[in-house]
Amino acid sequence: MKLPANLRTGKNKGQALIKKKTALKSSNFLLKYLAGAVVFLASLSASAASPVDFFATESTSADENMIRMTTDLFFSQFQTLDGYTVNDRRKEHYSSETGSSSAISFYAEIQESADGQWLCTLNAVKNRENKNVSSTKKYESYYKILLDAKPSLENLLLNLSGNIITPPAAEEETEPPVPQVSSKSEIEIISGTWGGEKDIEKILILRGGKGFVIFRNGASMNVEVIVSGRNVTVRQTGRSNASFFPDIPRQTALKKLSAAEPVEWNLTLTDDSTLSGKKRTMMLKEGTEDVFYGEAEVTWRKK
Repeated sequence: MKLPANLRTGKNKGQALIKKKTALKSSNFLLKYLAGAVVFLASLSASAASPVDFFATESTSADENMIRMTTDLFFSQFQTLDGYTVNDRRKEHYSSETGSSSAISFYAEIQESADGQWLCTLNAVKNRENKNVSSTKKYESYYKILLDAKPSLENLLLNLSGNIITPPAAEEETEPPVPQVSSKSEIEIISGTWGGEKDIEKILILRGGKGFVIFRNGASMNVEVIVSGRNVTVRQTGRSNASFFPDIPRQTALKKLSAAEPVEWNLTLTDDSTLSGKKRTMMLKEGTEDVFYGEAEVTWRKK
């Protein structure tokens, strides 16, 4: 029997409503499932992170400032590696007694060789398994140890996990030395560790005219340093990173600053422990998501 047109329309609307409710329930279930999966994976990732005890660097070098800078940089780079939680034990020296059975123990050894080059050995120890992995490299200049910090750490940890073969001891870095951008007397005045900006943990300036800016969020920026009299220019080298702009919301930085202009500081050495001037960086236009290249007054003080 054929239904009247008005009844057929009502039936169709009822079926459509049932389908809509069913689809909505399925959608809500899927969202709850996905949310639960995200929480589970996040907790699983956190629980799977390997603890690392980071110990003091062993060295007989008289240049304590450089050793301290290297230790701090290795520590900062270690904190950026996924899958590890780092315990700060930089005031302690590693031994079989101080190493924890539940954590990886890490420490570096840095020595000057007779030919004026540098030997850097990284050590990672799994005390519970009585497993010790070391990697030694020879560097033509000290700053190359710092430039090689993160990849050296990554390779060491891969060696410890058994994923790659440990490279032979005393592997030589044969890259040509980077030319000095400033005279030794000028750059030595400002070489060392600096601080002063709220989002920056420290700035490391090396004698070779290179350096690093270590952010509190764990990011590390390579910089070149040019000194002319009492004028100091510090300029970002390498690709930009959203983490270099902590004042800008993360999503905005990721979307708009992947190809940002280099950050640059134009400073004046007002005394042997103070640098003051302007920082040129990307900024957020108030009340909008628009970014622009602007200036801010900054002061650095030597630590």
